[in-house]
Amino acid sequence: MHIMIARDYKIAFIVGIASSVFWFFVLQHLSLLSKGTFVAVVVAIPFLFLAAVALVHRFPLSHVLHKIAKFMMVGVLNTGIDFFIFNTLIVVTGFDTGVPITLFKSFSFLCALFNSYELNRLWTFDDEAAPSRTGREFGRFAVITLFGFLINVGTTSGIVATASPLFGLSQIRWDNVAAIIATALNLAWNFVGYKLFVFGSKGPIVTVASSDVV
Repeated sequence: MHIMIARDYKIAFIVGIASSVFWFFVLQHLSLLSKGTFVAVVVAIPFLFLAAVALVHRFPLSHVLHKIAKFMMVGVLNTGIDFFIFNTLIVVTGFDTGVPITLFKSFSFLCALFNSYELNRLWTFDDEAAPSRTGREFGRFAVITLFGFLINVGTTSGIVATASPLFGLSQIRWDNVAAIIATALNLAWNFVGYKLFVFGSKGPIVTVASSDVV
């Protein structure tokens, strides 16, 4: 049990550091916050993740709560990767509407996908996933993720195509609002899908030994 908790702290901190790096560039580019504020936010992310681990471990009977907390932390990193690549492509190419937005979101989503599979399999659902990668597990992951992909990209593209920027937002900020809405819907779908159909009911619980600590 102590090894599991230590492992959660270590992975949460690493995920938090990685999230800070990606979100630093995203928030800086979008200028949504003052410089001092967004620096404080990104610096705080690893420590907020550690606090989340400490909080959920105070409720040992809430197994699902543990998974939701891990899933959300992984989601912050995935979203950071997604938005970083999405915005980088917009800046590099100069395209912020139309078909390019669909292509950019598709590519950024797929890049974040690989990180999502590995971290969710090895950490979020580590006691339910198969001890090693299996074709069946990955196949189910691919199906659930494909629907998530359609939700994510479809929602982003649909909002940008059908609604003009609101609240005085620039086009690129409106693009990101659309991406945020899409991400929220996608996260909800993925958690339920991964929990019930991908990593759930995959045999005996995996015992984490000291050699398994990341």
